[in-house]
Amino acid sequence: MYGSTLKLLVYVLLVVVALSIYQYNINQTTTRYFEPIFRTFHTDGASINKTLILAHRGSRYLLPENTMLAFNTALDIGADVIECDVRATSDDGLVVYHDKLLKRTTGLEGTIEERTLAQVLAIDAGAMFSPDNGTTTPYRGKGLRIPLARQLFDELPVTTSINIEIKEDDERVADLLWTEMRRAFEQTGRQHRTVVVGCRYCAPTLRIRQLAAQYQQEKGLTDLPLTTSACEKDVTRFVLLSQFYLAKIYYTWFPMDNFETFQIPPISGPISLDKRKIIDTAHFFGKHIHYWVINEDHNVERILGLGIEGIITDRPDVAVRVFKQQGYKPRSHVIPKPLPGNLTGTYYLPEVDIEEVHTCITPLCMVLQHIDMIVISLVLSFVVYKVLFGRGGRAATSSGKAVPSVSKVTKITKKTQ
Repeated sequence: MYGSTLKLLVYVLLVVVALSIYQYNINQTTTRYFEPIFRTFHTDGASINKTLILAHRGSRYLLPENTMLAFNTALDIGADVIECDVRATSDDGLVVYHDKLLKRTTGLEGTIEERTLAQVLAIDAGAMFSPDNGTTTPYRGKGLRIPLARQLFDELPVTTSINIEIKEDDERVADLLWTEMRRAFEQTGRQHRTVVVGCRYCAPTLRIRQLAAQYQQEKGLTDLPLTTSACEKDVTRFVLLSQFYLAKIYYTWFPMDNFETFQIPPISGPISLDKRKIIDTAHFFGKHIHYWVINEDHNVERILGLGIEGIITDRPDVAVRVFKQQGYKPRSHVIPKPLPGNLTGTYYLPEVDIEEVHTCITPLCMVLQHIDMIVISLVLSFVVYKVLFGRGGRAATSSGKAVPSVSKVTKITKKTQ
């Protein structure tokens, strides 16, 4: 009897805690019973001075993504930071490209990694871009090419901040990227800490931080010459600890010293990441937050109101418009015509915006992303088990009579003997 009562109390407590966490994820309010705990472990972060517009792959819904045309146009429109991706060719060339496969943007089979640099540079980077869902391809055959990573530093203004994501779990790419960054610092006049490097895998960013630390020591710098964003494993740990109000305790003992920024979606599975709990905790420990990918007016306005450091968007034109309306950019700002960095003189407004879907690569992230379905499955399995086997391990027969358990059959046999 005592054991059953204890189990019931534990179940009730777990349900209350789970409902409290769920309630906070939905509407940012805590139950009054957990308010003292919330006040004790909640971490109020400092406010920020400026929110930046990061142009995702340049301006990928307006022009062919990850091309110099897209990057320059995004800057003309008013973006603050260029966001892009890098991959290595088979002969150690470093190019700006997002997808694992070439098919979506070029129409070709295979990957960047299978080709030499010369082969990659011959590819038509605008072949599949279409503002009208495939009806027209206005940049096919117009000479757009996949850029070298070096072009980011040579052709963009040295004052332009660049956010570079390493797409694969490959420290070789980190070495190649650092070589280009060091050259840019020493030869083009690029300022330190104007480049953010990120990767979903931890090893590449740790490697580039190691190289940057050596450069820092060599040059006698007070800070690393670059910043990095958290890998998926670090993000998952942070989110999990924040959900249970344990981040303040954990990170006091184990500081987050291997990155400066969280670049995350507003929601992942059933877990909302755009809540005060997440934002304040990150700010409490001096970390920035960039949300991706925010394209619609009302979403840009909502995220802008959260007081975070960056909005990553495919539509810099939309973001600039909202920023002007909310006073984050001067109302006098106008998009120049013709566009100085766009020799075509125009860009296209897409008929349909396709939002990014967050997919996980680490097991724990996958579990959290589907935790609601996992819990429901476990509960249903428990209910089915109880219905089929009942109390005391008895299973019902087709006639509706209970079948004695093995232990009871043994006792009956002993009595008979």
